[in-house]
This record gives sequence, structure tokens and C-alpha cells, in this order.
Amino acid sequence: MSIAGRIAQIRETIRTESPHPERVRLIAVSKKQNPERMLEAARAGILDFGENRIQEALDKFSRESFPGITRHFIGYLQSNKVNKCLQNFNWLHSLQTEKLAGLIADSEIPLLCLIEVNISGESSKSGIRPEALRTFVKQLSAYRGLQVRGLMGIAPQSEETAIRRSFKLLRELAQDCRSLETENLRFEELSMGMSGDYRIALQEGASMLRIGTAIFGPREN
Repeated sequence: MSIAGRIAQIRETIRTESPHPERVRLIAVSKKQNPERMLEAARAGILDFGENRIQEALDKFSRESFPGITRHFIGYLQSNKVNKCLQNFNWLHSLQTEKLAGLIADSEIPLLCLIEVNISGESSKSGIRPEALRTFVKQLSAYRGLQVRGLMGIAPQSEETAIRRSFKLLRELAQDCRSLETENLRFEELSMGMSGDYRIALQEGASMLRIGTAIFGPREN
């Protein structure tokens, strides 16, 4: 199936499975995809691209600027790469340390952030522990230049019940954090759901889907 055909299928699933399909943002995860395939996705209506690695993304952006596209950095961000992220991306999906928050807040370049939460309970995955989230959000309120818009989480590679439980947890955490909202900290976005579990994520209220293989097919080596 073509990239356009896959995108059409995903958009139909969004329409039928999401309680608020008009709010769902489909992010094409373009890790290891060449600019030509990204352009094909853009011609099929994709307005958002997600990248996991700074240097790989910059190499592609130097070849094709993708005008009108919103850029999301969805991988782990090292503090020494913050400036490159600020200069080349619109969203960061993996805020999880106060140090990183301070570096972003001190910049004059706007970057919308999502706090990454470890909703799977797996030690191999990064993110704030759910029980530590409220304390972390309170710490972030001191950084006036920081713009937080919600939470991001990755479900375990498990059976549907465990996946659904993880996504439900992220939704409930966002609801709980709304009592801590300020002008700069808001919890309206839920970035959850990838190629293998996005239907469940939609049912649990996802507003951002991070889809790679289900759009592009298998990644290039």
C-alpha cells in the first residue's frame, strides 16, 4: 500500500475511534526515512514530523526544509543538544529533568514541551515516575519561560489490557495535573500511541499519535 493509502487508513481510524477526532494530531515519525518519502507523506496531508535523533534530523532538514511543517523532537534530549533542538524544532515530547527545563526556559526561542512519564513501569524506558509527577510539575512552575502543554508516554509491548492501563494512567495523570496549571503550564495534550497500539491510545483520549511504520512501512537500515 502507498504512503497516502496508509495515512488515509489511519485518519479513518482516528475518525471512528477517538472521542475528539478533530483534536488529534498525526505525527509521522520519520526516523531513518529519507526526505523523498517524507515529502510523499507531506503531499498526502501530513503536517507534523517527529524525529528521534538530532543529527539525523538536521541532515535531512539541510536537504529539504519542509515548509509549513511542524517539527517534533520525540527522542531523549541531551543537555548539550538543547540549542540545536531549540533552533530546529517546534515541540519537545521528552522533558523529564529540571536541568533541561531550565536550559529551555532561559532561551528566547519558543519550544512547546510535553513531560515524558514512564507509564510502562519498565526500567528500560525513560521518563518521570507517575508518583513523582506532581512534585516535578511544581518545580517547573518556577521557570517562567517554559511552555508545557501536556504529557507523553510509551506503553509496554504487552497484551491489550496492560497497554490500555498505561494509556488510562497517562490520561488520569494529566487530569490530576490540571489543578497545578499556570499560564505557562497546561495539560491539554496527550502524546501516546504508536504504530502497534494507536487504536487503543485513541480510545483512551490521545491527542497526538507518533506513527512511523504504519505510515512509511519498515524503516531503512
